[in-house]
Amino acid sequence: MAIIKPNNNTISAITALPAAISTGSLVLIKSVTASDASNIIFDNDASGVVFDDAYKCYMFNFQRVYGATDNVKIHFITRTGASDSGGTFRQQAMYHTYNGSSSTNPASAPNNDKLYQIAGTIRNSSPEYFNGNFFFYGIGESTRMHMHGHCSYKNNSGYHHNEVGSSGSDTTQTINGMKFQMSSGNIYGTISLYGVKT
Repeated sequence: MAIIKPNNNTISAITALPAAISTGSLVLIKSVTASDASNIIFDNDASGVVFDDAYKCYMFNFQRVYGATDNVKIHFITRTGASDSGGTFRQQAMYHTYNGSSSTNPASAPNNDKLYQIAGTIRNSSPEYFNGNFFFYGIGESTRMHMHGHCSYKNNSGYHHNEVGSSGSDTTQTINGMKFQMSSGNIYGTISLYGVKT
């Protein structure tokens, strides 16, 4: 059998891989890079985003995220039908900083309007980035959605902050969008959405 080589070392004309070729367990759905934006939004049926039962788990990867202002937290806001859901949630976070301080106290999001917020605040000098992975179960389905994840960043004292946390919906609802924003001011960085094959 002859071997076919693409011209000029490019495979731009190939639009799909044969079914026999594995693409791995993570499927990139969409990546958004913000530069001094008010928020980053992933809504169902918008710009190629689909939240449904095609994936039992979705992952958001945060890369070099920080605020336009200093000493702010990142907030995860759930959405339904392209609007903020206004749901109620329970959150727990554990963190450890490099100087030895730690906490295992549960933390509830103020006003119950945020799925998650980090325990510390992010410095924007240098800048000192928020990076992490968060897994969402039940998004796009009528259920009590749950998420958990791990992140690291420099807090407002300049200490390296290592944090794990989880949160879940208190009521059965169909959450089919996520908004990420800072507690005040605009946001910078890249957030990528992946579907996790099971």
